[in-house]
Amino acid sequence: MVDSTQPQTRGPGRPPVRSEDETRALIIAAAAKAFLETGYVRTGIDTIARDAGVSTRTLYRLFNAKEDLLKEAMEARIDAAIGGLDAARLARVDPRSSLEALLTNYADLALSDEAVRLTRLIAGERQEVPALADSYRQATARITKAFETWVRDHQTSGFLRDGDIETVAHLLRGTINEAQRQILLGLRDPFTPAERQSWVKASIALFLDGFAA
Repeated sequence: MVDSTQPQTRGPGRPPVRSEDETRALIIAAAAKAFLETGYVRTGIDTIARDAGVSTRTLYRLFNAKEDLLKEAMEARIDAAIGGLDAARLARVDPRSSLEALLTNYADLALSDEAVRLTRLIAGERQEVPALADSYRQATARITKAFETWVRDHQTSGFLRDGDIETVAHLLRGTINEAQRQILLGLRDPFTPAERQSWVKASIALFLDGFAA
């Protein structure tokens, strides 16, 4: 008689069963690495599947197309930072400290080596694959929303002057995007942590000079 209370064990030599979420994460990580090393156009689905240790059948069961993999790879990087952006926006501190936290978290994301390389990839291949730009916009929509919400909150509180929320948020985010642009164009080397923080402080001063109430 079999004792059904005993835990089931795997047979010898059989690999542990991964959850679907774990498999998706492995595929996304493999895709991000391959895109950055080989380029989006030159990276094949079979290469991503092999590097992730799954079959192409499994990959296509979880992702409809290669464009989805790029979008998911960008969103995975954003997921790691969006919590910090939201925490900065919601923190019960003075508006200037909240702004510094918001820009610091965004700078850590946008000026990272991975983000710079991914942005360079999209800029270089978007004409050949127009869907790349769409994937980028969709993946970064939450960042846009975080900045617009911060601006809206602080216009309402009276810390910022009234103005078009989308435009003001775009200009605020642009203070960090300009730093990324300089790296992309080879106008300067990547920022050290100290240089990054100095840029953030200068961006705050510039922004508040133009938009503080």
